[in-house]
Amino acid sequence: MNAPSTRRRLWLGLGLILLSNALALAGVYYNRSGETESSLTLSERELQWPHGDWFHREDNSGLRLQLLWRRADESGSLDWLSADKLQALGFQRPDFSRGDWQQRLNRQLPRPVVLVLELAGPAYQQQVQNARQALAEAEERVRSRPDDQELQRQRDSRREQLIQQEQRDSRLFLIDAGLDAQTLRQAYPDRQRYLLLGGRLKPHAGSGTAQPGRFSAAIYPDQLRVTVPHALREVFSDWQQGGAYRTELPQVRVQLAFGRRHEPWILDASRR
Repeated sequence: MNAPSTRRRLWLGLGLILLSNALALAGVYYNRSGETESSLTLSERELQWPHGDWFHREDNSGLRLQLLWRRADESGSLDWLSADKLQALGFQRPDFSRGDWQQRLNRQLPRPVVLVLELAGPAYQQQVQNARQALAEAEERVRSRPDDQELQRQRDSRREQLIQQEQRDSRLFLIDAGLDAQTLRQAYPDRQRYLLLGGRLKPHAGSGTAQPGRFSAAIYPDQLRVTVPHALREVFSDWQQGGAYRTELPQVRVQLAFGRRHEPWILDASRR
């Protein structure tokens, strides 16, 4: 390969790098321009290191966090994902008269949607209430049979589950999805509680949800990770030994903003 050809290839490679960086910066500028789409104050309960990242922390100068969200229905179904909702999202409406309606539903391909996540709202409160009720029922069974060690074990497990719900688990819940962000924002106007996030949804009816009117879905959010600014990395310094795998993390308060492209960035972070 002659020298002029080598130089052309080098300049072409450099030009592609500069172009890709320019496009990335333009995307960041567009996302953060105008009114902030939503701004949520999160805690260590809603944030974690992306799985695998902390193994390479020393070799990576950039630190990232990942949003940790939950489904409201632990059985696997989504209470808000009805046949009407599936049709509104662009999927083929299930024909329950067909014996293979579940298989036909499962074969449908993922479609782009706008996801609605709720912070410390009714969905979270319902989870706490369910855990309290489960503990009360377990304690009642122990009172009726105080020497039953298995019932005592179940009661202790329910007590730990309640502590987990009240103090450790994420309070950020997926509660809805739609096709139009503006329509969803009108339905969920509180920008400090409801987060709109781009993603894809693939419905299915598996075990535990194989009945008409109850569906589940695989959810693929577009952007869950956010870079920690260099000036704020000290806030998360204690997270570097194990990150998401530790039961107890230092308590933090993180103000996260989402822009026009529903992509997040950190406005501020501090210890609590």
